[in-house]
Amino acid sequence: INPHANNTEYVTVVEGGRVILPCTLDFLGDQSVIWVNPRKTLISLADRRMIDDHRISVERPYVKIWNLLIRDVRHNDSGAYECRVNTSPIQIKGVTLEVQVPPAILSQQSSDKIVLEEGHAATLVCHVIGIPTPNVTWYRRHYRTIGALKERIGLEGQVLIIHNISRQCDDIYECYADNGVPPAVSKAIRVIVDYAPEVILPNPKGIGQQLGKETILECQIFAHPQAMTRWTKNGKALYKNDKYDIDIFKNDAENSVTLALRILNLTSSDYGHYECMGSNFLGEDSQTMLLYEIKPPATTAKTTTTTQKLHSTFLNQEETNYNVESFKSNGHFGADGVNDEHRGENIEGN
Repeated sequence: INPHANNTEYVTVVEGGRVILPCTLDFLGDQSVIWVNPRKTLISLADRRMIDDHRISVERPYVKIWNLLIRDVRHNDSGAYECRVNTSPIQIKGVTLEVQVPPAILSQQSSDKIVLEEGHAATLVCHVIGIPTPNVTWYRRHYRTIGALKERIGLEGQVLIIHNISRQCDDIYECYADNGVPPAVSKAIRVIVDYAPEVILPNPKGIGQQLGKETILECQIFAHPQAMTRWTKNGKALYKNDKYDIDIFKNDAENSVTLALRILNLTSSDYGHYECMGSNFLGEDSQTMLLYEIKPPATTAKTTTTTQKLHSTFLNQEETNYNVESFKSNGHFGADGVNDEHRGENIEGN
């Protein structure tokens, strides 16, 4: 080995594997070969290990070869090793070991679930280690949609900040870490957005119904956490009894319920304005709808009237010599001027 030449070799291994640091010497004289680690600690003298580390040994498949074998490599094994012979001049063979470490996410130092109010900023942390330094990519997973694919957000880095968060941002987010050393890793972070109730009326113009019938008033309430709900009339809360039946149904839409009020056997006092209300620790909302009376359809009686039809006969006087007097004399017209043969024909009308 020429000690003045740059004859350093570079060896790469993945943590947990085994690696051979090569050293081939042509001339030793009466000198011994030694290995020195990156901390300048003597590892071996000739083929004997000089440190208490059973992972390390000197391998000599041939006379000129003095390789250093490291099993179960750790990331702190990285660095510059030297294979030396104290000849004159001294012979040095350098081997730089790079230990690659697959990416890992430190869960205790990373976000797991974040709950915050609408309008605030959410900070998602994905603390990643690995050698080389992993790249971190963020995705959004639409968990409400069955079979939906992940959507890449387009931002990279161990911290994702969502400014002025809205209820539409309520979802699962995923950080994906990769440094080219398999396997890549990922972590899901649940983001929950709290917001005040919002009440929506399917029939904002109101509902009409006849006296004596029953009707159902409905409203939709969006809120997280779920709102306390109630129906009121004239400022008084309504409760389930013989007059009212109140039910609440979960909708397909996220964080949404339908509050239904069934009113039985309508009387005139039941008509008026009803208020649907929802409240949670962030606030409340309400909407008012009108229940108004519908008159039953008027029934129209069928009547039968008799009308007298007058059939007029238009005669071309150039072709006939008939006249009215002859018709009268023959009895074809009655005294009231109506043709006797059509008297008494019935026509239905209104």
